[in-house]
Amino acid sequence: MRATRRAILWIAAAGLLGSLAWLLLGPSGPWATKRPRYVFVNETENHAHDTALKMSLKLAEKRSGIENGLILLKGLPAGATIEETAEALFRRWQIGRDRGGRGILYVYAEEENRFKIEVSYALEGVFPDLLCHRLEQAAQTYLLSEIPQDFLSELLITMNIEGQETRREAPLGFEPPAWLSPRMLSGGAGVAARSYRPTLEDYLEAVRALPEEDAAAFRPSPDPSESAKLYLASLELGLGDPRLPLLTEGSQIFRAVVPRSQAQQRRVMDYYQKAMPYDLRRHDDLAVAVFRPGVANLPIVLRRSRDGLWYVDEPKSWTWFHRWEDQNDFFPKYDDLPLGSALRQTGHPNADRPIYRGRVPTPRPRPYPFSLIQAVAELEAKARADDRNPEWPARLGEVYLFEMNWISRAIESFDQAARLDPTRLEYHWRLYDLYINHSEVEKALSELRLLVERSPEDAEAKQWLEWYTAAYTFAPGEFP
Repeated sequence: MRATRRAILWIAAAGLLGSLAWLLLGPSGPWATKRPRYVFVNETENHAHDTALKMSLKLAEKRSGIENGLILLKGLPAGATIEETAEALFRRWQIGRDRGGRGILYVYAEEENRFKIEVSYALEGVFPDLLCHRLEQAAQTYLLSEIPQDFLSELLITMNIEGQETRREAPLGFEPPAWLSPRMLSGGAGVAARSYRPTLEDYLEAVRALPEEDAAAFRPSPDPSESAKLYLASLELGLGDPRLPLLTEGSQIFRAVVPRSQAQQRRVMDYYQKAMPYDLRRHDDLAVAVFRPGVANLPIVLRRSRDGLWYVDEPKSWTWFHRWEDQNDFFPKYDDLPLGSALRQTGHPNADRPIYRGRVPTPRPRPYPFSLIQAVAELEAKARADDRNPEWPARLGEVYLFEMNWISRAIESFDQAARLDPTRLEYHWRLYDLYINHSEVEKALSELRLLVERSPEDAEAKQWLEWYTAAYTFAPGEFP
């Protein structure tokens, strides 16, 4: 009996040693190569965001001098825990060795949906175990959403800002939002299902099932200035709840697809506070609140409904305006924005500097409210009935993009339109913009190359292509 038990223990130990050997040596090339300048390894099947994540690693270290390593595994080695795996990988790559012992390693195992943050001794006082554990738990929620790369990039940036300080004055704000339930990510099954793909109906049903806490104080007003003040007050309280009554229906979907925690909303408000006062201007059924230049933020867009109430339209802020990572002030994207004249009245320095001037138009907003489900269903039906006409998937993409900022669905729609009519450059400009905002750098560059080839007279687009190509070309030895 003892011999049998001893044999079982030896087999288990051999399995664990084999797993650790896999971590240290292989099977894939990166494990056995010479140590690169930055550590990024992605063994999952999703490589759409690799280039953007590499850039995030470089920018994070530039801010703080801390080495950041990111390793995405398809699954954990047999018999190994996420803790054992992260510890072995930290030693294998000697994270922080060349940065004065200051290093952080982020490890994610996709199949098990486990995330681990391993910090060097020099940073344990800044990032104690309790804090790291909370961030790890939050990551397991965010990485199941539609925007996992956004979470990872924001986590890298915020961790390194914190790492610059000798002491933390406030905890990092990456806990999952209080309203976010597993139902949002699993279709109501209560557990994450990777094959599950939420529909518009699923999101609306989940949003409507949320409790209406704090709702009465944040109802839309017949005065756009009052609605704007209420919206800012909600940010100050950290309310990221999609059920906020003064939000458009599309904004509620946007918040469900891209969840934000209390601390994240308060950080947004901090930037608005630094840029006070704001200038609110109206144009027909639209209004825009523009803040003082020099502070990183986007305008707030409001929309009047048929009954005269003013709602905040968060997707419009993200789809009508853009702010580059290395600049504070936003730019309008289009020269035919419905509230372009109101924007110019604010005197903002970039008000008359649209990015896509003359290249792609802005769809006119529908009278509000209207049924998103009905609008999507009608366009899908037309696309099926007239399946060689690119107009229908393009119009469907506009609904997903400008009404909800649901980027993945908008990409699918415009990609279909571009396949049906490859000569329409408008569709490729939409895809370029979408890929940039979805952190899919290679696809954005591919679209931009096509646009430059077909519009050789567009000198500005050529400059963009040259700049992006240089910026995202990494030197030999920088990464595995």
